[in-house]
Amino acid sequence: MHTTQTLAFVETEDATFRGPQGAVFPHTDLALRPGERWSVVGPSGGEKSLFFAALMGKLSLLAGRLRHPFLEGDPRFADSTFGVLPPGSLALASMDEHRQWLLARDFHQLRWHGSLSHGRATVSDLLQRNVIEQRNPFAVIDDGNDDAYAEVKDREIARFDLGPLLDRPVVALSNGELHRFVLARALLRRPRLLFIDDPMAGLDVQSRARMLAILDDLAREGVAVVVGVENEADIPAATTHLVRLGDGGVEDVGPYQSARARDATVTARRFVIPRKATRTLSPGAPVLEMVGVRVCQSNIALLDQVTWTVQPGEQWALLGPNGSGKSTLLSLVLADNPQVYANHVRVAGFALEPGRSIWDQKAWLGWLSPELEAHYPPHARALDVVLSGFRSSLGVHTQIRAADEQEARAWLGHFELTLHAETAFVDLAPLDRRLVLLARAVVHRPALALFDEPCQGLDANEQSVLGRAICAATDALGAAMIYVTHNAGEIPASVDKVLRLERGRVVFVGPRQR
Repeated sequence: MHTTQTLAFVETEDATFRGPQGAVFPHTDLALRPGERWSVVGPSGGEKSLFFAALMGKLSLLAGRLRHPFLEGDPRFADSTFGVLPPGSLALASMDEHRQWLLARDFHQLRWHGSLSHGRATVSDLLQRNVIEQRNPFAVIDDGNDDAYAEVKDREIARFDLGPLLDRPVVALSNGELHRFVLARALLRRPRLLFIDDPMAGLDVQSRARMLAILDDLAREGVAVVVGVENEADIPAATTHLVRLGDGGVEDVGPYQSARARDATVTARRFVIPRKATRTLSPGAPVLEMVGVRVCQSNIALLDQVTWTVQPGEQWALLGPNGSGKSTLLSLVLADNPQVYANHVRVAGFALEPGRSIWDQKAWLGWLSPELEAHYPPHARALDVVLSGFRSSLGVHTQIRAADEQEARAWLGHFELTLHAETAFVDLAPLDRRLVLLARAVVHRPALALFDEPCQGLDANEQSVLGRAICAATDALGAAMIYVTHNAGEIPASVDKVLRLERGRVVFVGPRQR
């Protein structure tokens, strides 16, 4: 446990910082003091992480002053302005780091290919002291702190329930498991001030409650935590002070109760899409049929006796807590998991078997997820992203037919993105990237659209816009839909059926309760 201290953690006085595109957060005045619980509310797109980097001394200071008073008596402390701080004193757990671990999977299906992840770094490997502290492997250091580190490591493994994951390759972790791993690594640096960007991302209701309890535990342990969120609903109840970001600056800073309410006006986009018929199924064939499906990994059943039928045009929500098997189920439908060959899984009446390609199965499907966004080549044109939907590829690798390009441009127009056709994917706003991926998912008129946490990382306004676009697209196609989320409030109104998983088993299948 850290000793009690009264000096402020961070102080800025009329500070202006240099961001990637020029001056950011001009004339910022704030002081983060012990005993306060701070939250930072800002739009999606990395602005909160940039703000945290500024407070950690990782951005150049153009004007004003930045101080870390609580460190100024530490003999290891050199300078706040240039971020020369004692190792481990400040730490950041961010969705950017989460994304980098996702990208460590050379291709997004790697998680399901156990033989290819063999020999890769495990959770245990990456929780070792020399890795966390980035020690020179050739240096001989004996500071007598190994036992203290081992104690902290055991505590964080227990806190984030990482015990069952220690022998798993990090590339094989689910999004929820990866989230816990990133937070544990940050705490293993034993910081006195911890910044967490979007700690609730991708967590189910139970996991969110647990995360709030963890934040309370850290406060009691003497670790100051600053939380970044994109939605007002995710501000922890214990918050005492708030920073509100917008347009590259600090709009509000001060006690939470007196913070100015955010304009809740929903972005005015209305999507009118003409009817576009989906591919025709064989008479009587369900769009998806799963019977007695069982998937195991490292002798653990990820799915166990799952039976499910989706008829053409049906609208389903696939629900369940983190680790319940939702992503594993989708990996079978998408033919990304090689265990699909060992199970009764039929898409549009067809099963994968000798002579039938996974691309034949994918041709019936559309797919949108944040993981796809993380892996998509960043400098591809928006138009090419949409065109890649015709081949379910990451990029365009074949000759483009004029009719396909015309259809892709039409979908960009449906989502008010015509002027962005030549824009690089990485340069699009977060909402526009999701809309481009939605166009990719539906451009080939699939019979079944799969939406896996499509709104993750978007603020409330952006979620509303994307939800309307999803409804308009699936309505125009008459396509069946499977919608995966932990946020019941974002499920489209058209969804009227639910399949719920827990620990790999179906615990409910039936009508949606409203």
